[in-house]
Amino acid sequence: MSIIEVRNLNKYYLQGKDKNHILKNISMKVNEGDFLGIIGPSGSGKTTLLYCLSSLETIDEGEILFEGENIKDFSDKKVSDLRQKSFGFIFQFYNLIPNLTAYENILLASVIANKINEERIDSLLEMVGMKEYKNYFPNEMSGGMQQRVAIARALVNEPKVIFADEPTGNLDQKKGKEIMDLLYKLNKENNITIILVTHNEDYLKYCSRTINLIDGEFIE
Repeated sequence: MSIIEVRNLNKYYLQGKDKNHILKNISMKVNEGDFLGIIGPSGSGKTTLLYCLSSLETIDEGEILFEGENIKDFSDKKVSDLRQKSFGFIFQFYNLIPNLTAYENILLASVIANKINEERIDSLLEMVGMKEYKNYFPNEMSGGMQQRVAIARALVNEPKVIFADEPTGNLDQKKGKEIMDLLYKLNKENNITIILVTHNEDYLKYCSRTINLIDGEFIE
């Protein structure tokens, strides 16, 4: 069953007077439980595609359907609810709030979505191996530790899809593998759909499907 369907997606950016065609007639389906890897050279449109799929960016032409509904038809509030409650985000930069502890960073995400569940936060901290560090501030944690907190934050509102944009980009090889192992476990054991942008071809072994994006077009 497809959870996201894309039909003839086109995205443009204006560069001065020029119109740069970033994504070109993209059509694809993401099935529930997929671990989809998007790879391609720098400037190929990988992150732009991820942002369009997750409604962080609007599209210029085409349609993106989430569970059969066209996101273009959503009100601003419904799009916001979609991002807060159905989608989780993991970025290359951890984006933790520096004056909040690990626990409080995760709690804030649940407060914003009005889905506060303190037992779930504790459970997630344990799942990502950060329970004993729950009262640590970001500057007291390594990069790998911060990314584990970011993953727990992404999961706290029980999303159906996690969008991961170069989630290991700031980590060494060992820590990067630990994060990928954790994402793979979440996908297999919790059936969470994951859409991953990466430049590291070694990580494609974790993916159930791969899209190679070149000059705004893809080869699957």
